[in-house]
Amino acid sequence: MKHFTLMQWIVILILSLLTALEPLCIDMYLPGFIRIAEAFSTPIASVQISLSTFLGGFAVGQLIWGPLADRFGRKKPILISLFIFILASVACLFVNTIEQLWVVRFIQALGGCGGVVISRAVVTDYFDKTQTLKIFAVLALIMGVAPIVAPVIGNAVLYTFEWIGLFHAMVILGIALFLLTLFCLPETLRKEQRIEKKNNVWVSYWQILKVRKFMVYSMLAGLANGALMIYVANGPFLIMEYGGFSGNIFSLVIGINALGLMIGSYITTVLQKHIPTNRLVKYALLFMSAASIILFTTMYMDLGIIPILTVLFFYVFPIGVLFPTTTELAITPFINDSGTASALFGSIQLMVAFICSLASNYISDGTVTTIGLAFLLCSLASLIVIFSPINKKEMRQTTIPSTGC
Repeated sequence: MKHFTLMQWIVILILSLLTALEPLCIDMYLPGFIRIAEAFSTPIASVQISLSTFLGGFAVGQLIWGPLADRFGRKKPILISLFIFILASVACLFVNTIEQLWVVRFIQALGGCGGVVISRAVVTDYFDKTQTLKIFAVLALIMGVAPIVAPVIGNAVLYTFEWIGLFHAMVILGIALFLLTLFCLPETLRKEQRIEKKNNVWVSYWQILKVRKFMVYSMLAGLANGALMIYVANGPFLIMEYGGFSGNIFSLVIGINALGLMIGSYITTVLQKHIPTNRLVKYALLFMSAASIILFTTMYMDLGIIPILTVLFFYVFPIGVLFPTTTELAITPFINDSGTASALFGSIQLMVAFICSLASNYISDGTVTTIGLAFLLCSLASLIVIFSPINKKEMRQTTIPSTGC
């Protein structure tokens, strides 16, 4: 990536920060659940609903900001979305009941997701085709590492401040991103490229959904994200309760697995010069599936925490390959309406990941074996999708026409 100009590096930095906003806002306040529950005199289950409302707002918001970015350009919608995010984050500081927090978190996600969605469209606008996978690798790296390190950041904030400090941090982050976008991010969609939507937006979404290649890679991205969510959700139990490690060792293990994601993303940018991207996806899924079988066996046989963590590293590693490759294959073919495609991609990814998380909770019986089973099922589902007959004809296509909307 040494051939990028200074301006391109600035754009990459802004897009990376915009991409990190969602996972930071989801996972950074997880360590504060107990204190928030105490502050509102409510069960932790009620606090967890605020996480669900955030995910709901994020899923809905993506479907809104994508078409707006294709119609009005990239920069203005990002600024408006960040302004909404900042206002909602400030409102979080003044809520008096847990129900108010549910509502405000929904609005916060509704605004915060704009930058995440539009960032993917900016990549296809601003960088040429030889560079897009490299940029998506960077954004995927941020998207993968942020949920892992965010609880560590949250713990650090809680150590110094009360739970309200978590939302102060979100306000500061939102303002910083707003100013960076306002003064440093160029408008990447020219006026002649903007789409006057003659069709209903749902017609546009339906046209994209009919492209099987898009659906395949969107679902694969969701399954990879689901595997990561299962890891993040079960990490504290697996490492600290089952493994008996301290909080400092927990942070170290989290950091090592984050390094695995980084290595996976970096290797992607190297291998894509020699291996077609769709083949990279298949190799990563096969690697992930083999690791999941070994991981499940290790957990089932109760071989101890060290073998489990060793294999877990190799399970997480290919997720760093899958995030950028599936994003590129799903979105870049939609040159004229990449914002709409990006929005739909993000919503499908989030929905599939949420289903994976629910399924993991459903089969869980409090043992490590069911955690291993959840990892295994994610991998097997990914293999079924990538090798299913539904996508074979689509995989031969190298270009997908615009939806014409």
